[in-house]
Amino acid sequence: MLDVLHVTASLDPRHGGPSRTVPALAAAQAELGAYVNLVTVGPIPPDFPTRHPHLPVHAFPARPGPLGRICACASGLAEFLHHTPARAIHVHGLWQRPLYHAAAAAVHHRIPLVVAPRGMLEPWALAHHTWKKRVAASFIHSRALSAVSGWHATSPQEAENLTQLPPWLHAPGPPLPAPTCIAPNGVSAPAPGGVSAARAAWPAAHPQLKNTRIALFYGRLHRKKRVAELISLWRSVPRPGWTLLLAGIPGDYTVAQLRALAPASATSPIVVADGAGLPAPYPLAELFLLPSHSENFGQAVAEALAAGLPALVTDTLPWRGLDAASAGRCVPWADYPAALAALLAAPAPDLATLGGNGRSWVLANYTWKFAAQNLLSFYSQLPARPTT
Repeated sequence: MLDVLHVTASLDPRHGGPSRTVPALAAAQAELGAYVNLVTVGPIPPDFPTRHPHLPVHAFPARPGPLGRICACASGLAEFLHHTPARAIHVHGLWQRPLYHAAAAAVHHRIPLVVAPRGMLEPWALAHHTWKKRVAASFIHSRALSAVSGWHATSPQEAENLTQLPPWLHAPGPPLPAPTCIAPNGVSAPAPGGVSAARAAWPAAHPQLKNTRIALFYGRLHRKKRVAELISLWRSVPRPGWTLLLAGIPGDYTVAQLRALAPASATSPIVVADGAGLPAPYPLAELFLLPSHSENFGQAVAEALAAGLPALVTDTLPWRGLDAASAGRCVPWADYPAALAALLAAPAPDLATLGGNGRSWVLANYTWKFAAQNLLSFYSQLPARPTT
């Protein structure tokens, strides 16, 4: 019998951080001796076996439904879960059909069902395209939340938000109270090969990044991240000696749309780039920026800190420890312009000192081993929860 089945809708990097963090968590549990399998609707990225050579992964093709990915059907996944006993099922994300199948399998096997919302139950996220989420809660994974034995939150802030869910999410009836395990994502120091590759690849692809100091946004190009507002802020005053590199995977915005908001400027230059096919650009930068409306964790912040970058984030992210660690700033959006100006005015050695503080802090406190151990212990304490 498996110790845990991890279920996630996608391993495609275009669909955000869980495509990387879920396999990393599963692999860390396997390294601790747990018998772990990862299940997805597929496809499996070509480099996945290289990154996780010892993690069994099962992918099942999905047939798009009338609402696209949100109600894609994967009968093979349902059958696999039904016939594969485990001690617990851990589902990552909501609003899609895999949660329904995982809940049904948990009830069938009489085992705990743990759900990691992965930011999908944050207040801003619930308010974004609410009608689609109401449809999903009522029809796509109807009654699945009644089978939840425990929640997995990646920050205390996310755990608090799980106690304040809107009534419509509970339809057709309220879920039974369930305990929450707070297990933040882990992060690793960047490999030396990746550092040199990034420093070579990005200036070659974008010559504007040569001979300039770089402030970096790296993530999905999504309204939640305030990318358009960041462009407007950057262009509002001259930024002598600096360039904003806004890189990531197209989401609500395409690269072309954001480039249209950032025409060429000699005084406040901006480079907008699709990050596909290029190494993570952290080694190029001196400062990391993430002014999101909402994040359950903010994996890019952890990665930037591990790469030695100080970070400037909004206080809607669970990174208020940045100030105490002397690793950057966590401020309200109203105070973001002044904080940005102050950090851009800092000498390079001062920013490097902040980045070194952040690197030491994050590598000491955010490890996959801790998250893996914490969750394995959590599974063992949970009862199965039948639907009602």
